[in-house]
Amino acid sequence: MAQEKWTLGELAKHAQNMAQGLMTTRDELAALEHTATAGGGLVSVTMRGDGEVTRVVIDQQAVDGADAEELSALVLSALRTACAAVQASARDRAADLAAASRLPKAGAW
Repeated sequence: MAQEKWTLGELAKHAQNMAQGLMTTRDELAALEHTATAGGGLVSVTMRGDGEVTRVVIDQQAVDGADAEELSALVLSALRTACAAVQASARDRAADLAAASRLPKAGAW
């Protein structure tokens, strides 16, 4: 398979397009919201893609039937799950962007 030859101008244009793609992806990720639950839905946490927690909902049953330690564990579990979902979205988007970059191999320009 022959390698594609790029001029310096083409490489610069491609880098500019990639930078724009990264900024767009960052903005899209920041706008995504992931909601995670714990305790069978007794606690739910909503987190944006930029890591900001936008909502925490605690069912009254969790307050009535649990001690503070148990409730704290449920909140922490929901937060960790939401954070993992945000990180997975970021990894997926980064992989998509890398696959679409089609940069030439070293020495091809």
